[in-house]
Amino acid sequence: LAGEVQSKARAPFSKTTVQADTQRIIEVYHRAGRYDVRVEPKTIDRGQGRVDLVFEITEGEKLGVAEIKFVGNKAFSDWKLKDELTTTETNWLSWLKNTDVYDVDRINSDQELLRRFYLKNGYADFRIVSVTADLDRKKNGFVLTYVLDEGQQYRVGSVDVVSNIKDVDPARIRGALRVAKGQVYNAELVEKSVENATIEVSKSGYAFAQVKPRGDRNSEARTISLVFAVEEGPRVYIERIEIRGNTRTRDWVIRREFDVAEGDAYNRVLVDRAERRLRNLGYFKDVKITNEPGSTPDRVILVVQVEDQPTGEFSISGGYSTSDGFIGEVAVSEKNFLGRGQYVRLAGTL
Repeated sequence: LAGEVQSKARAPFSKTTVQADTQRIIEVYHRAGRYDVRVEPKTIDRGQGRVDLVFEITEGEKLGVAEIKFVGNKAFSDWKLKDELTTTETNWLSWLKNTDVYDVDRINSDQELLRRFYLKNGYADFRIVSVTADLDRKKNGFVLTYVLDEGQQYRVGSVDVVSNIKDVDPARIRGALRVAKGQVYNAELVEKSVENATIEVSKSGYAFAQVKPRGDRNSEARTISLVFAVEEGPRVYIERIEIRGNTRTRDWVIRREFDVAEGDAYNRVLVDRAERRLRNLGYFKDVKITNEPGSTPDRVILVVQVEDQPTGEFSISGGYSTSDGFIGEVAVSEKNFLGRGQYVRLAGTL
C-alpha cells in the first residue's frame, strides 16, 4: 500500500494528497474484492512542524462474484456465454484464483468479449442492453446480470472489391479476402480480410493505402453484402513508439508484436492488429494504443499504454495407473518469465 500512495516520509504534508491517498487505498481494496473496507487517515503531532500520518484500515470481508446470469439469450446457453468471460463465479477453487473478484474494468472487458463472440457468429445486431451488479448478502457476493438483445443471425451476401488506385487490381485483392458468399457473417474474418488486403496493397508500393469495408444489411434476407474499397490514405509517418505502464514486461517484448516500426508509414489496420496481438499474449490486464501529434504535421507518436498482470500458474494433478499405481504431479509455470516473454515450467511427479 505504501507504493500506492503519494504521501511520503519527510515530504510536505497535504490534506488534499491525504484525501486522494485514502481513495486510492479504497480503490486497491475494491480491486481485491473487499468492498466493506473503511480507511480513516489520522495524524500524530510530533512537534516542530512534524506529524506522523497513519491510515487505519478495516479491511472487511472479501466479496466475489456469487452468480452470473444472462437474460435474453436464445442462441447460446448460459454455460457457453460464461466460457467467453474472464470473470468467473466463486467456487471451492477461489482461493487459487482472483478471476471471481468483482472488478469493473474486467467486466467492461467481458462486455467487449461477448460482443466479439456474437459478431463472430453472425449476430451483427447484437447489443448488451445493460449489466447490473447486485450485492447479495446471503450469497456473500455480487450477482451479475447481463441483459442481451441478440438480434438475428446474418449470412454473407455478395462480396465486391472496388479500387480507387489505378495500379491496384481488384482481382488480386479478392484473393486475400477471408469471406465468401453464403457463409455465416464473421466480423473477425472481415477484420482479417482488411488486414490481408492492406498488406497485399502495400506490397505493390502503396504504403499509405487504406482498405475500408462497408456492409449493407438486408434484414428480410438476413444477409450482409460486403464491399472492400481500396483508397489512397494520408501520408503520415510514425515518428516513434512509446511504451508506458509496463512495470515488468520488457519494451522489446511489446515492440516485437508490431509489423511497423519508427519511420514507417502509419497504417491504422496494422496498429489495430498489434493491439489485438498484445491482448492475446495474456501478459496484460489492459492494452490501449493511441496517437499523439508528432514534431511535424505528417508525423505521429504511437503511445502504447499497458497494465501488467500476474502470469504465473500453480497446478496439482493426480490419477491412478494400473501399471504404476497412484500418480501425482505438482507444477509451477510462468508464461512471462522475468518479463522476457518466455514460458518456464517446473514440475515434480511422484
